[in-house]
Amino acid sequence: METRYYTGSDMARVYCEKCNGCGDCCHGMTDTIHLDPLDLVSLENGLGKSFADLMQSGRIALHEEEGMILPHLKMTDGADARCTFLGADGRCTIHPFRPGLCRLFPLGRDYDADSRTFRYFVVESGCDMPGRVKVKISRWLGVPELKKYEAYVSSWHYFCKDVKAQLPGLETESRRSLDLFVLKVFYETPFDRERDFYDQFALRLKEARTVLQPS
Repeated sequence: METRYYTGSDMARVYCEKCNGCGDCCHGMTDTIHLDPLDLVSLENGLGKSFADLMQSGRIALHEEEGMILPHLKMTDGADARCTFLGADGRCTIHPFRPGLCRLFPLGRDYDADSRTFRYFVVESGCDMPGRVKVKISRWLGVPELKKYEAYVSSWHYFCKDVKAQLPGLETESRRSLDLFVLKVFYETPFDRERDFYDQFALRLKEARTVLQPS
């Protein structure tokens, strides 16, 4: 079947009235629920915790992705590994400020390297719940200022892609220094809650790119 692509203003079959908090999509995710800087800010603000607090409490952890060290939501230990934020009733306890990948599911993103933008598509094997109905993608995501958010997502995606491309050519110590720099700039250093996140991110991204491409 040919993949159909969507924009934020399109309708797609992603909502299911029969979804009653089964929590299947919150089990067995290992380290795949990656957290971008906005995800981390949302968790910090929603929980009143810092990056260090979330690490120490076992809510988030670090993983290596093509040599780049990034944070992700932590799963519980054992055979029934599930998100630590999944309640006993099968519902998300951080739903209002859940990460972008959780908001996206069962949608995926298809990136275009030339335009450095992306389109949405439905991951057909993502959810087995029957009877899904159409809903506007912007409503499904529930993100304020969606255009700004989409531009941010693309910028972060391609920044990470550029970092990963540079890492293999670096010595071990230089790779470690770059990884620590990215974590410090985008995760460990708090964003000012009183100022626009996207403006602050753009400034940090500009700084980080001067390190990737020194003059």
